[in-house]
Amino acid sequence: MAYQLIPLSVQATDNIQCPYCQQDVINWAEEQYVQPCEHTLFIAMDIGFEYMTDEFEQSMPRSVDDLHAHDDQVNMFAEITQSTYPNYLILKSDLGIQGYSRYVGFTA
Repeated sequence: MAYQLIPLSVQATDNIQCPYCQQDVINWAEEQYVQPCEHTLFIAMDIGFEYMTDEFEQSMPRSVDDLHAHDDQVNMFAEITQSTYPNYLILKSDLGIQGYSRYVGFTA
């Protein structure tokens, strides 16, 4: 397994920080709340992707465009964890919709 999953005990409206540089990569005080730092590989939800580096996308079996085209049939977490990217960290938080989560990936 190339990734480590860390469930966060935060509310859906809480900011999420990079564990390395402490930048808020989800920052609800900003109009554009997605604020990736240099360590961020992706920001995803069970319903799609909000951000992804080209490098991480190339390590996945399917492209983001293909996943979004079939998002009603895709398990985004399963897709993320099939990446061949070496050693990454996934922070998992509640999305605010019952049964849905947000996943933020960082280089390890």
